[in-house]
Amino acid sequence: MVRLSPGLFQPIASDEVAAIFADVALAAPRSGIVEIAGPERAPFNEIIARYLKAVGDPREVVSDPEARYWGGRVEEHSLVPLGEARLGRIGFDEWLRRSRAGA
Repeated sequence: MVRLSPGLFQPIASDEVAAIFADVALAAPRSGIVEIAGPERAPFNEIIARYLKAVGDPREVVSDPEARYWGGRVEEHSLVPLGEARLGRIGFDEWLRRSRAGA
């Protein structure tokens, strides 16, 4: 059994992280933070449950608001951008398909 927070999560594909990073690095200097995230926002426990199912891992995922993430409590919006963000275009299901095809 895996206990995970139901706090929102917005994963982004690593190739999109690299592309956005390169774009920002080559752009004019900017005073501030550039937040990035994937296009799909869902509870952390649900995304991990989908992943485990897709890879054939039989473990049950349980929603636990008290579950810690790297030692810290996860509130509903702790792991997602709250303001303007650059969003990737590869959704979680598409990322899963691509990951499995490359395996």
